[in-house]
Amino acid sequence: MSGTSRARRSPVVLAAVAGLVAMGVCVGTAAWRMGYPYALEWLEGSSLAEVDRLLTGRPLYASPTVDYVPAPYPPLYFAASAAVAGVLGVSYLPLRLVSLVATLGCFVVLARLVQRESGDLAAGVAAAGLYAATYFAAASWFDFARVDSLFLFFSLAGLYAARWTRRPAGAVAAGLLLGAAFLTKQSALAEAVAISVAVLCGRRRRLGAVLAVTFAGVAALTTLVLNAMSHGWYVFYVFAVLSQHPLKPAAFGGFWTWYLLPALGLALGAALLAVRRVSPVVGLGCLALAVEGCAGLVHTGGAVNNMIPVYASVAVLAGIGMGGSTPSLRGAVAGALVVAQIAVLAATTFAPGRMVPGVADRQVGDRLRAWLAGFGGPVAVLSDPGLAMLAGLQPVAHRAAAADVLRGTDRAARARLEESIARAVAERRFAAIVVSRRADLRGFPKDLGRHYHRCPEKLLASVPDGVFRPVGGAPRRPSALWLPVGRGSCSEAVRRLG
Repeated sequence: MSGTSRARRSPVVLAAVAGLVAMGVCVGTAAWRMGYPYALEWLEGSSLAEVDRLLTGRPLYASPTVDYVPAPYPPLYFAASAAVAGVLGVSYLPLRLVSLVATLGCFVVLARLVQRESGDLAAGVAAAGLYAATYFAAASWFDFARVDSLFLFFSLAGLYAARWTRRPAGAVAAGLLLGAAFLTKQSALAEAVAISVAVLCGRRRRLGAVLAVTFAGVAALTTLVLNAMSHGWYVFYVFAVLSQHPLKPAAFGGFWTWYLLPALGLALGAALLAVRRVSPVVGLGCLALAVEGCAGLVHTGGAVNNMIPVYASVAVLAGIGMGGSTPSLRGAVAGALVVAQIAVLAATTFAPGRMVPGVADRQVGDRLRAWLAGFGGPVAVLSDPGLAMLAGLQPVAHRAAAADVLRGTDRAARARLEESIARAVAERRFAAIVVSRRADLRGFPKDLGRHYHRCPEKLLASVPDGVFRPVGGAPRRPSALWLPVGRGSCSEAVRRLG
């Protein structure tokens, strides 16, 4: 190799090395906190409740009540987590393990996709590392007990299979993988349609038809069966609820200025260098993933987790921009941009200590768990039903899932939920109600004060403000206690907590 070739090759190799370090940091941080027994992200408790329902034979999709409202997602992530929890036991560990394995799968598929597309293994490794380097920019969402990483793994695997399939069996596999992505997060529909169109419009029309029919069959059949089994609630939660909520206009600009450009502005330059080299299937697949992410972000309640597929798409294209069977100036420039991007991410977002709960967090969680168990009856922990589960109590509907129904336009569903809450309050079913903020009580009856009284003492008042708050999502922790009128002493209850 000549001196010029070595000089052009060096940035890509350096990007691969930096990418390996980024992957190591990502996996190491995830492993470090894997066994933390409490919620890392405030909606993890909802996932834990859904896994428990599957293991105890209860329906995942049912009429909304004070006791349970499902998250608005298809069932595959929860089913996979339940399978692992059936072996390891019900805790956050099995759910996070599924997400971590899916993240490792994303690294492998992403690297292999770029390698085959560009003919360059180093570029593939660098692309996977670039995605790993966004771990902290994405609020370390990769290994949370949420659907996102499993969804992305199936999406990337489906894209890879569709790009390189040459036989009907491969097209069926691509359709099944995209169907699995759809059964993990319904937004995968956009990617499946885009990839099917790209293959159908190319030289492999027959394979495109097989892929499209396979995916359509999976999507249609599972929707029909799950909707019938749930008496119509599956379609309501998975498709209707989110469509009833307004969009956030400011988030359209924020997609670029809040999330994409600050995290991957330099890498976008490397991605642009791949424009003439990327295949239609990969190009449309990446575009669809980016559109899915943007659509989720601008939806009311959308958060940084929706940027994960966007970051992966940029990483794929940047990897293709770097790659090539022979060293080139284009590849060198793209490699230098990726190295610089990983360095910027490391300098501005690297925070493993902040993303790993410490001893104090565990101690407060242990105190809260024992405290909840000491009430001698059901306790409604509205922002963290998983905490009640860990205390051996039956959980209630997570505030966020309940809010999805309450702010929707389906009056019948909203009335069902409000009636269930009102009945539980009137019966004083709960030995205590624990809230993080006033909004937790959305949907509760106006006469709540007739049946429960709010204790004047603030919970965890002596605990530093940053302790026992989820590292991702809304940083909620218990702050207020409501006790049944005429039953229980506020001062005694707060004293028990310490």
